[in-house]
Amino acid sequence: MDIQTLLVAVALATAFCAAARLLLWRMHLSIPGLGRWALAGSAAVITLVLILFYGKFQWRPSLSFAQAFVVMGLLLSWDGFRRFIGKPALTPVVLGGISAIGLAWILIAQTEYLIDDRGVGNAFLMAVLSFLIAYDLLRSPQGNMPAIRATGAIYAINTVVFLIRAVIAQGSPEIIDPLNPNGVAAFMLLWLLCSMIAITLGMVLMTAERLQADLNNQANHDPLTGALNRRSFALLYEKAMAYSRRNQRPLSVLMIDLDNFKYVNDHLGHEFGDKVLCSFVAVTQKTLREEDVFCRFGGEEFVALLPNTGSESALGVANRLRSAFEIDSALIEPKAGHEPLTITVSIGIAELKLEEGFEALLSRADNALYQAKDNGRNRCEVAG
Repeated sequence: MDIQTLLVAVALATAFCAAARLLLWRMHLSIPGLGRWALAGSAAVITLVLILFYGKFQWRPSLSFAQAFVVMGLLLSWDGFRRFIGKPALTPVVLGGISAIGLAWILIAQTEYLIDDRGVGNAFLMAVLSFLIAYDLLRSPQGNMPAIRATGAIYAINTVVFLIRAVIAQGSPEIIDPLNPNGVAAFMLLWLLCSMIAITLGMVLMTAERLQADLNNQANHDPLTGALNRRSFALLYEKAMAYSRRNQRPLSVLMIDLDNFKYVNDHLGHEFGDKVLCSFVAVTQKTLREEDVFCRFGGEEFVALLPNTGSESALGVANRLRSAFEIDSALIEPKAGHEPLTITVSIGIAELKLEEGFEALLSRADNALYQAKDNGRNRCEVAG
C-alpha cells in the first residue's frame, strides 16, 4: 500500500470515528464533555482532508490550516475529558490563548516550512497536550475505572510518540512528512489510525461506564435526597455487623424522624417539605463520618449506622446532628407569605447486642425514637 492510499484509509477511518463520536453525543446529551469529543473528531477529519488537499494540489497554506485543526482538536479533546471527569472546563480565554501562543511559536520557529506536520514545534506541542490529557485522566478520582485508565494510557503513549517525532524532525524533518513514502511516515500514519480508533473506543467505553455507574447510583440511592435506600442499607449493615462481631467492636444505630413533618407538608406544601428533607440529608452527611452509613428509610424517617461506636458515643453524635439541623432548618427559604420555620428531629439510639439480628436492633432503636417523641420531641433517647 502506497503512502497516499494509506493516508486516504486513515482519513476514512477518522471520519467513521468522528461519526461515532457525534452519534454518542446525540444519544447522551446530558453527559458533559461528549460534545467536545465530537468537535475534536470533526477537527481530525478536516486535518486529514487538508493534508490530502495539499498532496493533490500542492497548496502550501492548507498545511498551515491543517496544523491549526490539529491543535484545535487536541484542545477540544482535553476540554471534553476535563468536563467528563468533573474538572473545570477550559475557558474560551484559555483555549484561545493556548492556541494563539502555540501556533505563533510554531510559525516563528519554523519559517522554512511554516507549520508543516514535520515541524519540531508542532510535534512538541502535540506531546504537551497529550501529556495534559493523560495526566488529567490518570490522576482523576475516576482514574480507577478501566476505560478511563486505558484511554489515559493511550494518550501517555501518544506523548512519547510525538516526542520521538519531534526529535526526528529536528534532524530530518522530511522523513516524517505524511506524504513522503518512507517507513517512518508510514508508521506514524498507522499509529495515528490505531490511536484514533482506540481513543474513540475508549470514549464509548467511558460513556458506558458512566451510564452503568449512574444506574447503580439510582438503584442504591434515594432519588430526592441522594441518601442510600433501604436495599443498599441492608447490604451494608450485614457487612458492618459481621465486622463488628468478628473484631468484637461496638456498632450503633440511629433511628431518626423529623418532628411534625406532616404539618410541614400540609401547610407549606410538598415542595418546601422536599427542601427540608434535602437540607437534613446535607447536614447529616456533614456531621457523620465517612465510614458511617446513612439511609432514607421512608418518608421523613432516616437511619444511620455507626461502626466502632458505642451507645454513649452515638448519643453524642445524635445530639450534634439534632442541634446542627435545628439551626440549619431556620435558614431554609420559606414559602411565600410564611415566616421561617425551625424544624427539629427526634432520634432513637440502640447498640448491637450479642447475637442480635438486624430487625431486632432496628426495633429497639425505633422504640427509643418513640420514647423521644413521647418525651416532648427534639431529643435523643438510648434504648435499654
